[in-house]
Amino acid sequence: MEILDLFNRGGPVMYPLLLCSVTALAVFIERLWSLRRKNVMPPGFTEKVIRQASDGAIEKAMALCDSVGDVPMSRIAGTGLIQCGESPEMVRFMVSEVGGQEAVRLERYQSVLGTVAYLAPLLGLLGTVSGMIKAFDTIYEHSMADPALLAGGISEALITTAAGLMVAIPTVLMHRIVQSRAAKLSLELEKESVTLTECLIKQSQKV
Repeated sequence: MEILDLFNRGGPVMYPLLLCSVTALAVFIERLWSLRRKNVMPPGFTEKVIRQASDGAIEKAMALCDSVGDVPMSRIAGTGLIQCGESPEMVRFMVSEVGGQEAVRLERYQSVLGTVAYLAPLLGLLGTVSGMIKAFDTIYEHSMADPALLAGGISEALITTAAGLMVAIPTVLMHRIVQSRAAKLSLELEKESVTLTECLIKQSQKV
């Protein structure tokens, strides 16, 4: 009940702050789930594809891509396998193109966390200004201001300031965690893509 009471005393600005906090938490959980390594590069997948491609079993390698599901590395490998037999430049271009698209997908929704981290303190500041306006209105309307009435406006100002920071600070941390994980996976994805590309180029030259 005390938390609910503080929420109500914070005024209308508390509602968008609540929405921001729920949104940030939902995006963070979704990103943690999506950015697990096995959801990007299944263990041993690239090595199996390279081994089959080196043996000339392109169709088996394609079937392996289908079997692991719609994950970034399988999409990159599938594109490279389709181009097997083409010129080295074409293989590199297509793998690089799809790899770039997948790297961008890994960064999906990061802007939402960044926006919440930036917006929450501003909303808190808005609540602060609103609360102080109410406090000064009380002084203006009453020559001898009622301390209880004054406290209401000041309380709203302080609560919204604190709430804005309480939403912004964890969101900044969540944003950094997601950003770091996406960057790490993007680098690993690039390394495996290069290894796969070189294998496919060698195989194309044999065809």
